[in-house]
Amino acid sequence: MMSPSLFCFFLLVSWHEYSIGAGKNLSQNSEVFTVREITKTLTIRADGKSMEFRLTKLDAFSGASLLRMLSRIPAGEDFLSFLTVLPDEDLRRLMTVCLEHCEVLLPAGWNAVMTRGEWSYSELEHDVATCLKLTIEEVLWTLEGFFGGGASGSQPGTPDS
Repeated sequence: MMSPSLFCFFLLVSWHEYSIGAGKNLSQNSEVFTVREITKTLTIRADGKSMEFRLTKLDAFSGASLLRMLSRIPAGEDFLSFLTVLPDEDLRRLMTVCLEHCEVLLPAGWNAVMTRGEWSYSELEHDVATCLKLTIEEVLWTLEGFFGGGASGSQPGTPDS
């Protein structure tokens, strides 16, 4: 379990990275603006075909709640091992929050995977592997940079207009 002092240290480091302008800087009239990338597109093979998904980073409150949940991971244990011992209610809540921040690209355009805890794209309802991959990618990408760098190995996408 992460100690409160270690948590505060990571929070301070993360705030310092943010305050010195982590991200892309856009100059305008000698002012510096930081643009945060909040969407990312990735491809996952599901049912033998490649599917495009777009993730949106969790908002600050959901991210903090996620971090609080992850602080219960015992020292030396990884996230995947933690998922195997997470109580069903917590796992359902974690997956629901993450899948509510995912969209799938269909011929008609982007479609939400879940909305308010209900399946918007029912084809994933029984696809455990894809739903877990999306959940893990969402967690890693949302917290990327919080612990000092990229965690998922995939590059964030460009923000959509």
